[in-house]
Amino acid sequence: MVHINTVVPNSACPRPQSSPNLGLYVYLIAFCAVIGGFLFGYDTGIVSSAMLYVPKNEAMKPMGKVWQEVIVSVTPGFAALGSLLSGPAADKWGRKKVILVSSFVFTIGGLVCGIAIEKYMLLVGRILLGIAIGISSMVVPMYIGESSPAHIRGQLITGFQLMITFGLLAANVMAGGFSYVDPQNVGWRLMFGFAAIPSAIQFVIFFFLPESPRWLYKAGEKPEAKKVLDRIYSHNAAWINYEMTEISLLCDEEKREMEQLGKSYVISRVLTTAHVRKALIIGCLLQAFQQLSGINTIMYYTGKIIQSSGVGDEHVIVWISVGISSVNFVCTFIPMYLVERVGRRVLLLVSVLGVAITLLLMGGAFYAINRDSAETLSSTLVVNNSPNRCSTFSNCDYCVTDERCGFCQPLGSQKGYCLPTSGSSAISSIGPCSNLTIEITPKFQWSEDYCVSRFTIAPIILMLVYLSFFSSGYAPLPWVMNAEFYPLWARSTCISMATAVNWIFNLIISLTFLSLSEAVSKHGTFLIYAGITFVAMLFVVFFVPETRNYTIEEVETLFMTDRKRKDNEDHKHSSSKPKNSDISQEMHY
Repeated sequence: MVHINTVVPNSACPRPQSSPNLGLYVYLIAFCAVIGGFLFGYDTGIVSSAMLYVPKNEAMKPMGKVWQEVIVSVTPGFAALGSLLSGPAADKWGRKKVILVSSFVFTIGGLVCGIAIEKYMLLVGRILLGIAIGISSMVVPMYIGESSPAHIRGQLITGFQLMITFGLLAANVMAGGFSYVDPQNVGWRLMFGFAAIPSAIQFVIFFFLPESPRWLYKAGEKPEAKKVLDRIYSHNAAWINYEMTEISLLCDEEKREMEQLGKSYVISRVLTTAHVRKALIIGCLLQAFQQLSGINTIMYYTGKIIQSSGVGDEHVIVWISVGISSVNFVCTFIPMYLVERVGRRVLLLVSVLGVAITLLLMGGAFYAINRDSAETLSSTLVVNNSPNRCSTFSNCDYCVTDERCGFCQPLGSQKGYCLPTSGSSAISSIGPCSNLTIEITPKFQWSEDYCVSRFTIAPIILMLVYLSFFSSGYAPLPWVMNAEFYPLWARSTCISMATAVNWIFNLIISLTFLSLSEAVSKHGTFLIYAGITFVAMLFVVFFVPETRNYTIEEVETLFMTDRKRKDNEDHKHSSSKPKNSDISQEMHY
């Protein structure tokens, strides 16, 4: 368990008691950086809509289910790779340059997807988008964290999550609009290609924004670091002195440790430095637990879940999806307001508990739908001289959960037939809903995705509640905390590893939801997510420290043992006087 002790302030340059009066500059930096969050959210939201039409495009045929899964999942897969590569790059070339690379690659990826003339070209575009998103999701929170004053750092990093949810909302709205523009040939291209516009804007703007002051100081550019802090703190000499002193002492401590350890890889130092290793394990588990709560099941399969609850009209599904993403966006303002008022731990615990309870209720709602769905009539129909395997399912819900089966229900009846699909959403391959008896099909209702139920509204309401709790803390805080947890020498490497863990579990969850639903039912799947989330809540209670109001340098000490923390403070006290004197002369205004 992490001991949450108060960090002893730097006695040589005490922390100013009053909060600095900040100008617009720090907010401008944060706003331009979080465009990367918008791109993250937009791509996550747009792919499910675009893939409704891509397989129908003549240039993309044949595109079976395997190809569709590859097109969708290749982006989070390469996002994990991009996040790992961006750590060493951000250390070597700086946070700003890496963000520029990310926005440039995203622009190219969006354009390639928009003009793709065949599916291999589309695949290349999706790979580029994945690399760009992975880089951005790793380096943007770190850049904001290193460029933000301590008292608003959590709020500004939460802006990254806000823009993710805004991107998701924008994706649903844009998909709805572009779906009216020849969607099979033009609309889906506009959906993918639109993302190139904000990424190109970010690319241009970032040429005029500063590098992280902490990276500048470590790179030996102390005067430039001072200038950036001067603009961030609006010429407040007391805060600038304090920040410069903290950064200086930290760099001196790192040099001392390097002399003791000798030359070694950063990852080796991370794994052999107890308190940094502890921080990394906690940071990675926060990201893993976030994804294991099923969030990207909700986001990637919103339409599928709404269908499963009993909604058959596609236009209704689209607008329900817009409403759900709107709630997700609006509720992200809650942590922006509360994160610096109530703290990270309280907000995270309330959010995780709410998510866990809602997942339990979601499982209950789908169980009620299952019990309420129409029963299956016995059938002696055979397929290719073999018994009809679909007829083994006892009711409609079990039937449509299997992608190979659909439910054929006589109008006005409370029972129906579970029959094999034909490859067409309009008919079955055999039986009364097949093309062999098309003249009587108006007497039957055929569905491959949903069952009529009295409880249709329950999962939709619970999805709204789920996203309200999730976006109120569980969504932004793993990113906020990972941007704060690590010392400067390990920050890029550790954040890139934690971000890669997020994307890896994103990929696992998104690839397993449909098969898990078939194996243990939809209600069983949500109950599994609920159980994992309750474990996550216990993890937060026992292992996650509060980081509110600590400078980004002080947060490191929260993971130290009491003895290590005391030794660290004694060393800072003994070595800070001459350093502070030098810095005071350098920072005199």
